[in-house]
Amino acid sequence: MAYESPTVEIEGKPLGDLLPVERCRLEVLDGPEQGEARVFESPVVLIGSDPLCDLVLSDPTVSRRHCEIHARGGDARLVDLESTNGTFLRGIQVGELYLKGGSVFRAGRTHIKFSLETDWAPVPRDRTRYGDIIGVSRALRDVFAILDKVAPSELSVLIEGETGTGKELIARAIHEHSRRASRSLVIFDCSAFPGTLLESELFGHERGAFSGAVQSHRGVFERGDGSTIFLDEIGEMELGFQAKFLRALESGEMRRVGGERTVKVDARVVAATNRSLDAMIEEGTFRRDLFYRLAKVRFRLPPLRERVEDIPLLVDFFLDQLAASLPGPRPQVEPEVMEVLVQHDWPGNIRELRNVIERAATMCGDWITADYVSAQLGLGGGAAPAASGQVRDQEGVHAVLKAPIEDPSGAAMPLRAAKDQLVSDFERRYIEHLLEKHEQNISAAAREAQVDRRHFYRLLKKYGLMK
Repeated sequence: MAYESPTVEIEGKPLGDLLPVERCRLEVLDGPEQGEARVFESPVVLIGSDPLCDLVLSDPTVSRRHCEIHARGGDARLVDLESTNGTFLRGIQVGELYLKGGSVFRAGRTHIKFSLETDWAPVPRDRTRYGDIIGVSRALRDVFAILDKVAPSELSVLIEGETGTGKELIARAIHEHSRRASRSLVIFDCSAFPGTLLESELFGHERGAFSGAVQSHRGVFERGDGSTIFLDEIGEMELGFQAKFLRALESGEMRRVGGERTVKVDARVVAATNRSLDAMIEEGTFRRDLFYRLAKVRFRLPPLRERVEDIPLLVDFFLDQLAASLPGPRPQVEPEVMEVLVQHDWPGNIRELRNVIERAATMCGDWITADYVSAQLGLGGGAAPAASGQVRDQEGVHAVLKAPIEDPSGAAMPLRAAKDQLVSDFERRYIEHLLEKHEQNISAAAREAQVDRRHFYRLLKKYGLMK
């Protein structure tokens, strides 16, 4: 898919040089906190008696988590959180409605005046890191500028990018900087299940719902209640299921397959795809209304070949991560290595770069050389360095590999042939180890190897490991 500027959209509008900063002002008109006035920049303001709420009210008729105000795009919604004594506007009890500036609503017995102010601030583009996401390119700095605003909100997010560009890292960063960070991020790959099983995996099923359903099953949304759900490869969701999925997102309610009871779920959805949903909408294979529901904020992650200025930072980051698992000191990098790396197209993107650096750090010893990296990338180059003797995965469980230097006749092998044999031995043992570790679960093994399943299957076939 093609990636063009802008790389970030909010409510369908491209990020420019100014960022809207919405401030929610709440003034308590009566009750124990009478006269208190607070201004909040967060898109979601939680009101209740719990000390962790944004606006804390000691009124005994106010529930611990009484209501919320969602402010975005110039609009604001007041949402009652199933409080005991209700939330009222103009004397009418409400579940959810839009608020206008100057509105006075009541939580329990306490009246609160609401106003919404919007200012414009320069987009902060000076960050080069957000969690484990690294980059100095304009595209990444745009992403970093918005993450601080998006993460604490409840906005749904769509992340687009080729395989290996870091979509899961973005999702994880959003979750870890959100109100839901105390719960585990729930990750689900929509491409791993055909349409007949997708509903069961997402919504769960009751015992006897279909052949093979020998016990009830909690789906992804039930397991993700109160947390963030990362739906990878959302573009693989079959059209026939999309309407039901959209209804569940809109209502916050779902029903297990074969069940009669409706289950309320409070989950934030972050979705990702390596396909062009715009093109799929035009083709009629993806619903436009579902797209708008998912893409309140839209990140387009460019491929690594379009942001080669990020490569030096990424290499340093990977080496820092690897240092503890290597037998010797952190390897140094020849200056010429960077010249080699920026010549490569990186079809596997950041994941491929990490694999190259991991292998080079293991095989090269104290210095990673341009010749070795060139040979690995098929860009030409001279001799590969001697093997360090120990090849480890991140847990240090790989067996020792010795570089082959003789063929069966006892004659010395050509250097390139010896290198190729060493790499093949390394790859085979690496794959065998992961398959054993994950009990032949190919998806789990591919995930730990940080390669896509198709590439992993090709390696299985190459080394005769298909069963």
